[in-house]
Amino acid sequence: MRKKIQLLIVLIIILAISACAKPAAQAPTAAPSPTLPLPTDTPITTATLTPAPTATATSLPTLTQTPTITVTPFPGFGERFKFYQAWTADETTYFYFMNAQVDQTIYATVDDLEGNQYTLTCPPDEQYPDDIRCYSDALFKGKTDYKVTFYSDPERQYAFYENIFATDLNTRYMDYDNCEKEYRIYDGKCYSAITCYGENGEVVYTFDNIPYDGNFEGYALPCP
Repeated sequence: MRKKIQLLIVLIIILAISACAKPAAQAPTAAPSPTLPLPTDTPITTATLTPAPTATATSLPTLTQTPTITVTPFPGFGERFKFYQAWTADETTYFYFMNAQVDQTIYATVDDLEGNQYTLTCPPDEQYPDDIRCYSDALFKGKTDYKVTFYSDPERQYAFYENIFATDLNTRYMDYDNCEKEYRIYDGKCYSAITCYGENGEVVYTFDNIPYDGNFEGYALPCP
């Protein structure tokens, strides 16, 4: 009996020693490395520019300008300027002035001193550029004295010369028998040159529309 008790005590001591003994060391297990996500490109936020408000131009009222007349300066006629003669032909009235010395068309009005007025256009004579051959589509005759006013603009607003001239427009020129007449054909058309003289040999009528630089084809009878 005593032996069983001793055996039991020994057994208890062995169990106690086993319980107090250190557990067997285990090989360390490598901790798993955390899987980190690869860095991704984070897009930089693009600044959105808000366009500045565009200034709206307020339309200004359009100014209507009154057109101005550009007048070519004209110094006037020289000292030798003079009236030569006036005549009528083909429903046209002519006034011829010598030594005008202008290089442009000028304009005029004619007053018969009885309240009637007519207009004249005065280009330089093609054959004698220092002279001007004024013409009007109106026939005015039967009087001697006419007041002529010259202008530098076609509206006849800027006058630069005025005088009264004695003419022979009160005379029927073709009543004169002492006339030199010549009729020529140029390029199929009839042209004439007529000069009539008075009792004292003075020129009382002249007309010449012959194009001397044209194609002369011969002489003709009086043009119709």
